Amino acid sequence: MPKLDLEDTIAALSTPPGEGGIAIIRVSGKKAISLAQRFFIPSRNRKLSREPTHTIHHGHWVDEKENLIDEVLVHLFKTPHSYTGEDVVEICCHGGTRLTARILELLIRNGARHAEPGEFTKRAFLHGKLDLTQAEAVLDLIRAKSETSLEAAVLQLRGRLSEKINHFKTDLMKIYAHLEASLDFPDEHLDTYSEEELLDQMTNVRREIESLIASFKRGLIMREGILTVIVGRTNVGKSSLLNALLDRERALVSQLPGTTRDALEETIEIGGVAVRLVDTAGLGLLPKDELDQMGMKRTRSYAKDAGLLLFLVDGSQEWSREDEAILSEISPKNFLFVINKTDLPQKLDYEKVIRLIPNEKPCLISCLNGTGLLELEERIKEKINQAGVMQQSLTLTRLRHKQALEEAEKALKRSQDTLQRKESAELVLVDLKAALDALRELVGEIHSENLLDVIFQEFCIGK
Repeated sequence: MPKLDLEDTIAALSTPPGEGGIAIIRVSGKKAISLAQRFFIPSRNRKLSREPTHTIHHGHWVDEKENLIDEVLVHLFKTPHSYTGEDVVEICCHGGTRLTARILELLIRNGARHAEPGEFTKRAFLHGKLDLTQAEAVLDLIRAKSETSLEAAVLQLRGRLSEKINHFKTDLMKIYAHLEASLDFPDEHLDTYSEEELLDQMTNVRREIESLIASFKRGLIMREGILTVIVGRTNVGKSSLLNALLDRERALVSQLPGTTRDALEETIEIGGVAVRLVDTAGLGLLPKDELDQMGMKRTRSYAKDAGLLLFLVDGSQEWSREDEAILSEISPKNFLFVINKTDLPQKLDYEKVIRLIPNEKPCLISCLNGTGLLELEERIKEKINQAGVMQQSLTLTRLRHKQALEEAEKALKRSQDTLQRKESAELVLVDLKAALDALRELVGEIHSENLLDVIFQEFCIGK
């Protein structure tokens, strides 16, 4: 992202490009209102600059020669009471590729510049409307794939994570102040914490930070979805199961064994949680060729990383050596045992299977007629609940947050160890400051241009 110039007035399409009922073009900066006023003819003969903030105005949009372009609504937000903290105008016009391009070109031709990705939110952060974790929550809100990821993003946008980090900072600042006071005024007999009290407070903060770090695994599942991999030997109906759960023909299905040679991933929502469902190549005792071997290798790679496996067997066939080998391979993992093709005459020895998998009740389904699919979804939901994904407590969802907290915890531990060894208070303060700086960087109180560029380049243009 180029170096940001807050003196510029920026403009961009904030709704998705293409045809639609309406489109919104957002303009922010010192010239936003004067630019809009130049090309907007209001139905009521009143200037936008004289109108109060948070008002909507009907009228027509024209070009430099006053040729009519469209009938529009103009939303007016005056500084500092706007998303970016600057004057903001949102032009609500009819949604059409050429129409929106024409309005945007007109604005840019007359003094605005095209906004960079995420620049509106970046300006909101730089003007103190949001801290960095809240800015990231805006993107998470847009990209939310499930009810739980949406709820997590809303909590972060409302400042729940910021409040927790500020709580850590406050506690550490008290410790810092007491240590600094004892160092600066050694003969004043100030009422400062004892060494034991300081160590106890450091331990309490570390425990809280560690608890928040531990939530990252759950938070990542909430944000990205739980990786759920369908495994089984060839021709048991893995692709059919993917299609049945998606309720559409996504994977190629054939009676020929080995149709699926590569992994195919789709995301669905089950029980409010995003499920990254993966159809994989069938596993066998020996690969038939190099391509078959590559497919099996890819399957095993996905299975290794999976949060949940759906072990699929064919109920119309006898239990095979391939089934036995796959079961042995996946046994340490979290899996659901699923028997497909129950619409056909059954040859599978259920009693034998139950003995082999005593703690896992099989789920009986037919991908052909849909029997048992609702029960399967309920069983998947149960497995997700057992993993604690649906808990409503504050959760970390970004690697940057986890790394910053880990850095703060390590620095705090170093400071604590130094204090226990009764070394110089200056050394204790050095690591204590490092812990505070890590927390400040997390919320954006201290930041580099490179960090902001990395974060905001993820955003779409117009947000």
